[in-house]
Amino acid sequence: MDATLPKLEGRVRLYQDATDRPTKLLAFAELVIADAFVIKGIRVLQKRAAGEEEPFVSFPAERGKGEAQERWFDLAHPVTAEARAAATAVVLERYRQACSKS
Repeated sequence: MDATLPKLEGRVRLYQDATDRPTKLLAFAELVIADAFVIKGIRVLQKRAAGEEEPFVSFPAERGKGEAQERWFDLAHPVTAEARAAATAVVLERYRQACSKS
């Protein structure tokens, strides 16, 4: 990780659907930035394409209101590609650790 980025720490809770319905949701995550700020509502999802085993990270977003109901708007997300790569790496590493413990 680049020295210009703040310290990142991830927390992951694996998702277990009691109904056994098919879902792409694998886990919920939080990202703590520089021990001072937290982003909650991050999701770890399975890719839609068949054969794609690697999960991906989705940052929190909400559906628009009124005329913008069909659009989704980011609530919190990394600003640069470098920050996105670092945040995604932290969350996915914590996800893999949680999977290996269960």
